[in-house]
Amino acid sequence: MSTIERVTQLDVGTVESVSPDEIRIALNTDAPQATALNTGTPTSFPRINGYLLVPHETGATIGLITWMGIERSPFPKRRGRPDFGIVDLPFPQRKLTLTPIGTLRREMDGYRLDRGITSYPSVGDTV
Repeated sequence: MSTIERVTQLDVGTVESVSPDEIRIALNTDAPQATALNTGTPTSFPRINGYLLVPHETGATIGLITWMGIERSPFPKRRGRPDFGIVDLPFPQRKLTLTPIGTLRREMDGYRLDRGITSYPSVGDTV
């Protein structure tokens, strides 16, 4: 299994909006809040100046975390669980802003980091 395929399984959120200088991410409710243990070693997550990968058809866009916060949103839909009887009140959802810095591409001898973005992620892609 390649690194990009393995990273695809470590999803922490979804892309909400994309512009040339900013990608907004809504974190999953079960995403780590202080320390991530799913990478094999304890890692601080999320943090300002940390990196996130957004996998797509040509590799993965690498983004630098430049903003973190909580915004009021509708209650998130949970996979595989019916939400019958839930009152629709504002729900505090954690969000991030990424500044895209490059593209990670797979090559025959490993990986290459290209500066700049040739293919932006789409709204709804996993992060």
